[in-house]
Amino acid sequence: MFRFFYLFLLLCACSCFNDPKPNIYSIEEDSVSLLDVLSSKLNQDSSNPELLYQRASVYLHNNDLLLAKKDIDMAYGIIKNNVDILLVRADIYYALNETRIAKETWERCLSIEPNNIICRQHLTSLLCAVNSRICKSMIDTLSILSKGVVPINLIAYLKELGEYGQCVELLSSSISTDSTNLDALHLLSMIYADTSSYNSYFDIELAQFYFEKIITLSPTDTQVYYNLAKFKQDILEYNEALNYYGHLIKIDSLNKQVYYNMGFCAMQENDYNTSIDYFSKALMIDNSLLLAYHARAYVYELNDQLENSRSDWKYCLMLSPSYIPALKGLSRLK
Repeated sequence: MFRFFYLFLLLCACSCFNDPKPNIYSIEEDSVSLLDVLSSKLNQDSSNPELLYQRASVYLHNNDLLLAKKDIDMAYGIIKNNVDILLVRADIYYALNETRIAKETWERCLSIEPNNIICRQHLTSLLCAVNSRICKSMIDTLSILSKGVVPINLIAYLKELGEYGQCVELLSSSISTDSTNLDALHLLSMIYADTSSYNSYFDIELAQFYFEKIITLSPTDTQVYYNLAKFKQDILEYNEALNYYGHLIKIDSLNKQVYYNMGFCAMQENDYNTSIDYFSKALMIDNSLLLAYHARAYVYELNDQLENSRSDWKYCLMLSPSYIPALKGLSRLK
């Protein structure tokens, strides 16, 4: 969920954290060479917290997490209130799946520097991931401090909370800064396409506009074709949905969910033979797809192919012996 913000290090002359925030630059040289230099310096000064912090950051960048942990723990043992050390320490512990220590470290960071955007963003993401009751207020504070710049994963969390207005505001801000931000465009299109009764932002024209914009920017993006097709399906435009699903199948021919949805759309158009064909293709990809057997059994019954219907209902019971729709289906066919 988190990105490592510490792909940096300098070979500075100072031997300790003289300033509250050390002067840090991006890693541009070979990390192995940099590790050699840092290790050589640490051989001469093994308790230098800045050098330990720098080497821990390089280890983190190289995904050598245990070595990174050893160095950052030593640095933290010497200086517990340096924000840069805390940030690297939290990322290392989070990467090691020790989220309690990561959380405590970000909290310590914020106790020292309450307006630190990186600390607040990471802690907020963690709290939202575990559905903390203070997640929403953390996002609100982050939005104020960052002047409306909030990561997409947090805006998506707001969508799950039904905070559509705030989502639209934050996403519009992101798009005004970068009109090609595909993540923001995707989420905005899904808000306008959301047919939930409590979504006052549902708008067919705006949904179509943003779907088409994404397709223009990324013509091979399979997700946008699926989202657009599902949107058309949800607003009962089944032929349009089939067209977009058909385009998606040309890109992703082994998507069982797409074939299942196509079968459903064809069934709604009373094209039973085509519907059966699509459900069959879904089952060729996954022969344990219970809903596809259910749907095909139902369409067989509508199409007066009763033996085939009976056979599919029996397959449903093989997969789920107490599956009530299958029991009812077989009862009807007696």
